[in-house]
Amino acid sequence: MSSLIRIESGEWQHDPALGDYRAEWLTDVLVERATCLGAARPQTHALLADHPALCADGVVWARFWFRRESWLVDKFFSSQGHTLGFYVPVCGSVEYHAGHLRANWYGLALWIGEQGFVTVLGEAEFDHARLVGTIAPVALEQAEVRIRELTTLTAQRRFPPAFVRNFSIVSTSEP
Repeated sequence: MSSLIRIESGEWQHDPALGDYRAEWLTDVLVERATCLGAARPQTHALLADHPALCADGVVWARFWFRRESWLVDKFFSSQGHTLGFYVPVCGSVEYHAGHLRANWYGLALWIGEQGFVTVLGEAEFDHARLVGTIAPVALEQAEVRIRELTTLTAQRRFPPAFVRNFSIVSTSEP
């Protein structure tokens, strides 16, 4: 039995809480973008319940799929285009299948604030899944290795990648 959740590219375009979906390949990185239409949250953002501003009307979500590194990084922008922070779901390998990217999410995530402070999200649920055996031992090990890798890179200021940190959007709303 497994409690892993699959994240797939393109899923935002079918979410009624998101609009203005766009996707574009930039070399080997897929960038998806959508605008929040209200307070509903997609499943992979359930850990952000303590951050309701991230699901406010007009907030823009950008997801970066790094195939080679097997990273997913979501960057949130206010409706005025200001960076709100980064959400990094801790996932297994990014796989390409039938024109889509997908990865298994381990239920853990990092929230990286604008000043670089890191918060690990989902630890209690992850520990519970470990105790009751709903995550395979291999997935547990992969998740633990990945969280160490990402927190180390963040502490070294090498994560999120400069491409993501410097990525910006042009706001269409008035200041």
